[in-house]
Amino acid sequence: MLARIYMGLLVASSVLPLNANATAAAIDSSSNLAERWREQIQQPVMQAVQLGEEAAAWQQQKALSLSQQQQDLGELYWTEYQLQKQQRYLVSLQAEVAQLQQDIATITALKQELEPQLEIWYAMLERQVSSDLPFDFDERKRRLAFLRTAMDSHDLPLAERFRRLLDVMTIEVAYGYGQQLTQEVIAIDEQPVQVNLLRLGRLSWFYITPDEQHLGWFDNESRQWRPLPVDQQGDIKVAMAITANKQVAQIVNLPLGAQDQ
Repeated sequence: MLARIYMGLLVASSVLPLNANATAAAIDSSSNLAERWREQIQQPVMQAVQLGEEAAAWQQQKALSLSQQQQDLGELYWTEYQLQKQQRYLVSLQAEVAQLQQDIATITALKQELEPQLEIWYAMLERQVSSDLPFDFDERKRRLAFLRTAMDSHDLPLAERFRRLLDVMTIEVAYGYGQQLTQEVIAIDEQPVQVNLLRLGRLSWFYITPDEQHLGWFDNESRQWRPLPVDQQGDIKVAMAITANKQVAQIVNLPLGAQDQ
């Protein structure tokens, strides 16, 4: 009986280590299996993450590429717009150059015609002053002499010479309008006499002495002063008073132009 108990313990003691070893081996086997499964599971996950990152990078690169293309396209449109603008500007400049060339040709032709024409106008002006009533004669002759100097100046542009000629002509034209009342010394019968002078434009030029005893008119044909009848004194005195703003304007009868003796 004791022998069977001892043998049973031996068997039990020999079986227990075997079961423990088997359990440990099973545990190790399970760990290895889990590790392999974990590795097998992690590998696709990591590949998926990598693919996701690569896809995101590709999307970003694609977006950057698209943005760059849009920017390049915008710059291309802007360049084309600027090119068209410059082409229109060039066409405009070419038209202006053509117009300027035409203007230069016209000015050259006018200059060739204007320069001799200025001399013609000056000669006409000089004859007008010489044959006109000799009022302000010294001043008008000095003005003509100054104009003659300008006309003979090669340093003075043609346009300036033309302007100065027009200025003198404008002054001469203005003499034909309005009235002028002055006091001067004139030669009557070759004697100097202080008189009051009334000039009516270029039509007539009258004188009356301060004592109102003598009056007359300037005969432009003979270039001399001629007497007038005393009965015309009243109208001349009224005209002088109107010119001097000493009397209200009214109609007066005055001998104009050539006078009958």
